[in-house]
Amino acid sequence: MNYKILMKVQEQQDEYKDTWKHIKDLEAELDYMYMREPDDVKYIMSLERELDNLYEKLNQLEDANN
Repeated sequence: MNYKILMKVQEQQDEYKDTWKHIKDLEAELDYMYMREPDDVKYIMSLERELDNLYEKLNQLEDANN
């Protein structure tokens, strides 16, 4: 029984870490786009939208862990 709980906690922590890494990667890409390709508005908007969704997911994961 405890093993299942520990596995679930580990999965949640892994998902949190993966989401955080994905956010950092997208933020770096967004910074690059702002500097090098500021006219590519559609792609920049899609990156911003995806970042918003990932931050929302991160908040949900934090709420679930607390």
